[in-house]
Amino acid sequence: MTGKKSFECASGKEHTFVVKQAKLVQVELLDGAEGKFLPKDGKQFVNLDRDNKWVDNQSVTSLGRLGYKPKIYAKFDLPGVSEFTIKAIPDAKNPSYTDDEKNRNSLFKFIEEEKTYQTESTGELVISDAFLSVGGKSTFYFEVKDTQGTTLKTKKLETLRKVFVQQIKMTGDAGKSAANSISTVESEYKKQGFIIESLPEKNMPEMENIGANDSTTYKNAVKTAYQSSEGKKKEPHSLVVGYTSHLAVKTTGRQLSKINVSVGPGSSAITINIAGPGKTNPAVRTKYLWQEIVSGESWFESASFEDATSGVVTAIDEKYCTAIAVNAANPNASSKVKIDVSKLPRGTGTVTLKVTWVDRMRAGLSFGGSNLICVCTKAWWKNKGSAQQNEVIIHEMGHKIGMVTGGTGKLPDKTDTFYDSSKGHVGTHCHHGIPAGQARYDSATDASLSDCVMYGSTNSHSAFCEHCSVAAKKQDINSGWSAL
Repeated sequence: MTGKKSFECASGKEHTFVVKQAKLVQVELLDGAEGKFLPKDGKQFVNLDRDNKWVDNQSVTSLGRLGYKPKIYAKFDLPGVSEFTIKAIPDAKNPSYTDDEKNRNSLFKFIEEEKTYQTESTGELVISDAFLSVGGKSTFYFEVKDTQGTTLKTKKLETLRKVFVQQIKMTGDAGKSAANSISTVESEYKKQGFIIESLPEKNMPEMENIGANDSTTYKNAVKTAYQSSEGKKKEPHSLVVGYTSHLAVKTTGRQLSKINVSVGPGSSAITINIAGPGKTNPAVRTKYLWQEIVSGESWFESASFEDATSGVVTAIDEKYCTAIAVNAANPNASSKVKIDVSKLPRGTGTVTLKVTWVDRMRAGLSFGGSNLICVCTKAWWKNKGSAQQNEVIIHEMGHKIGMVTGGTGKLPDKTDTFYDSSKGHVGTHCHHGIPAGQARYDSATDASLSDCVMYGSTNSHSAFCEHCSVAAKKQDINSGWSAL
């Protein structure tokens, strides 16, 4: 661009000369060291800070590919201070954030309005405060424009998030049964803009079950193994996946009775069905006895007979009470007890049985306030294969990244198929595939209809539904997780 300027010399004559205005001639994305530019479209790991410890020369090839503020180089064809603007141009397929989401979390924003800069006297400038949103699977380029209308653009960047998974497996049977691969986890999260890197495994002592009162013991054992792991070095962007046999929760002191029972020599044995309400669901359902879950722990608490005529109460020894398996294929799953009453004094009255039963079996746990996930290798006394364990890891990692989002704090908006503990299961989950508007979503029919990995119980699905997939892409994990 040129312009004309006039001046009057000492002779009084007016002279005109041509002034050339500087023109924008080059814009680049810096790729690490100053002067090194990104040669082609690249990946930007928006959750990792600009630190050499993240550069592995595989997924992360340089410092320039770290952080949500990639550095941009602009150059004009002449030295001197020149003005220009920058903004980020998103791909039309990017997940979009609502105004409410951007108001709740500033990291959901990108530089979508033109911002003005000036070069240094050399006619060059490196911009370090232009920014992208921190979600994944979004593609942007930066558009740079000078005051004469010359417009240049950078290479494209796809935003990704990197998470390091530290597996800690138990010795003994639980360790042998732990998933031999988490490739399904890696594949599903890659679709949502996450790169999952699995680190060398560590071991811890075996625990047969992690119940409601075992969490502290378990966490301490995992922490001991974790301290010397590669995952420790990757904080705060590492997640710990631990394993155990069962994740069963027991309920003690459950009393069941049968009235008008004839007892005494020659009397037939009676059968008591094990059923009652659970801790998370008031509906009466079949329950299973607490047996062969933790060595030395029995389902039997007490049994007695109260004679209706005399009121005399007679204890019934445990050896006369037999757990009845539902089927031969799973001999430890018992929901009935047969009681031999022929050894009691003859009479008629009420038999009362007090037991410990399984309130629920959990497939996995996401420990709040830490980077720990626990996955069971056995549920309802049956081993769970790698595919089932991968499904659970995907689900529990979903909780770690903010799923299922309820539209509060720094989270994305609530998903259309969101439900919380008041409608079944513990925590927030997704009822995709189940008709909306139900009072609860935790029946056996619901489980068979559900088709999202974020449903409240395992359902043989390892993929996010259409709603949860978008929410997972939009999540902000830049703060990482607190360590054990």
